[in-house]
Amino acid sequence: MLQWLQGVDEDTWMILLVLLAIIVGLLLTYLIRIHIAYRMAKNRHRDPLGWVLLSFFFSPFWTWIILLCIGDDVSAKGQR
Repeated sequence: MLQWLQGVDEDTWMILLVLLAIIVGLLLTYLIRIHIAYRMAKNRHRDPLGWVLLSFFFSPFWTWIILLCIGDDVSAKGQR
């Protein structure tokens, strides 16, 4: 069943392994950036889910800038 794997040389496996490592590294970096947007929204008394979705579909960097510009939700401070 896996006979086709025997014909693949060592250099090809090394390239595939490096590509896999790059993809995993980029994915972890992106997830960390989304987590930062979550923490920023939560600390500013904003809806974290909405801001995470915004940072997922758009840029987490722009989400951070928007959260920094709009600041705390003063109406929610008294309710929580």
